[in-house]
Amino acid sequence: MPPKISDGILSYVDLDIDILVQPDLSYQVLDLEEFELNSARLGYSEQVKAQAHEAVDELISMIETRAFPFS
Repeated sequence: MPPKISDGILSYVDLDIDILVQPDLSYQVLDLEEFELNSARLGYSEQVKAQAHEAVDELISMIETRAFPFS
C-alpha cells in the first residue's frame, strides 16, 4: 500500500507479494499464497486485492518489456 505520514510518523502496509528479479531479468513472483491468506484473515477489500494483482501484472510487463528501471 502507498506509505502515509500522520503526525510525523511514516507507516505503510506490506501486502506480502514480492517479485524477485535476477540480473538476467528472469523473475519469480513470491508469496501469493501468503497474500491470499492475509487478504482473507485481514479482510482486504476487493478493490485492494484487484489493485495488488494489477500492480504485479504491471511490474511483470515492465520486466518483460525491459522498461525502466529494468532497461
